[in-house]
Amino acid sequence: MVAVRDEDLVERAAAGDVDAFEALVAARLNRAFRTASAMLGIEADAYDVVQEAFVATWRHLPKLRDRTRFDAWLNKMIVNRCRDVLRRRRRSREVALDGALDLRSQDSMDAAGDMAVLRTAFEGLSVDHRHLLVMHHLHRVPVADLARELGIPEGTTKWRLHAARAALTRALEADR
Repeated sequence: MVAVRDEDLVERAAAGDVDAFEALVAARLNRAFRTASAMLGIEADAYDVVQEAFVATWRHLPKLRDRTRFDAWLNKMIVNRCRDVLRRRRRSREVALDGALDLRSQDSMDAAGDMAVLRTAFEGLSVDHRHLLVMHHLHRVPVADLARELGIPEGTTKWRLHAARAALTRALEADR
């Protein structure tokens, strides 16, 4: 079986090939959901964002000029939709804790408190800072790849990552 290149799948999907688009979605769905979920903190919102982003991707794919930038384009759609959700929330302090914590023990109560503090601090960050932290630390995207995806120099990417970490640190310290 011959492996199909992503660029070929994008080209075929842009021409209306549903199977090619389904292959693109299948390869990117988990990461897209993890990105949205990490940025929003609420699974239901993340599902909605990912669904909306893939629908918009299908609808607007023929307009994508540089087919090699599909992943960056999709990621931008996800981030923009996360931005919309966060704007609608108007920075309400919804805290979503993972159900994996056993809240019966004191240690897990402390962990739940730490998670709540971290989530609150993270929610106070700008969408751009959240996006950088999620991509670099959750998805382990190297700085060089992140810079290429964002279309900015590596030095600028490193500076923005530093600024995002500093903003998170300030938010955590302010909550103490």
